[in-house]
Amino acid sequence: MEVEIGSSRSMDCLNQKLRREVDRVNPSINLPPVDARSPDLKVGIVNIPGVQQQYGRNFGVSVAPYRPPPVFSSPIGHR
Repeated sequence: MEVEIGSSRSMDCLNQKLRREVDRVNPSINLPPVDARSPDLKVGIVNIPGVQQQYGRNFGVSVAPYRPPPVFSSPIGHR
């Protein structure tokens, strides 16, 4: 079926054919973004061992992760 609006024509059957081709190549799956099988990070569940490793000695003490003091070395080596 062709639709004519003013002087331009729209080919409905061609659009439908192209839509079917796109859906065949890239099907849209109607799934919720978050469900019971989602990974913990997406759902917002905290991984306690991961947080303990990230915060180190500051776990349970501070809201800032523990950062060891930087160690600087000479770019030319030891003499």
